[in-house]
Amino acid sequence: MPSGYNLQGIIRRSTINALTQFERMGYYSENISNYSTNAYKATRFEEILGENGYATGILRTDHKQGSVQVTKRELDVALTGPGFVPITSPSGEIFYTRDGSFCLGKDGILMTQTGDMVGSGIKIGADTVKVKIDKNGDVYTYKDLSKEPEYKGNIPLVIFDNPEGLKEVGDNKYIKTEISGEEQLVVDHTRFSQYSIERSNVDLFDHVNSVMRVNASLLASTTLMSAVDQMYDKAINIRE
Repeated sequence: MPSGYNLQGIIRRSTINALTQFERMGYYSENISNYSTNAYKATRFEEILGENGYATGILRTDHKQGSVQVTKRELDVALTGPGFVPITSPSGEIFYTRDGSFCLGKDGILMTQTGDMVGSGIKIGADTVKVKIDKNGDVYTYKDLSKEPEYKGNIPLVIFDNPEGLKEVGDNKYIKTEISGEEQLVVDHTRFSQYSIERSNVDLFDHVNSVMRVNASLLASTTLMSAVDQMYDKAINIRE
């Protein structure tokens, strides 16, 4: 009998399947918990069959567009289409995000909610009565609505040849890797939308169904292992 079909082989396959499904369940749970996180990109756990006949998992990020929600905040900017906004941490690290729920930090600098500077530093004066953000990312401020606005800078937009190669580091931020390639600045675009925010792309109903399927697979694996354990006990009793 092939080793994959004896009792030890059955236990081994069931154990590996259970561990894989537990890991998959963890990523589904993380996606569901981030359903309300702005611009969150769902991760998906794909199983592949190895040369040894056992299934292993590969984690991928789904970078498809999330729905756009209209807001009343003038510093909310939704990014439509591919791309990321480069941001700089207080320690000088460069990250990339699609979360456009910006705010003003120290000295009126345009920041993310996690305290990272947007672009090269766009300063909004305390005497500003209105902020205008064009579709190409140009930022203007008004001190007096009856006068012409003042240009303050540009929110940059970059793309990557392989965005799935980006590494997620928490707080809705990514860093580039050798697999993602270098960032490429996009010019002459119309991908920003003020008074809007991109929502997560998590399909809640699909995830609930997936969790139910994973739960059924886990139940089948644990039931099978329990049955094999009972067979072992009977075999030992017979020998005694």
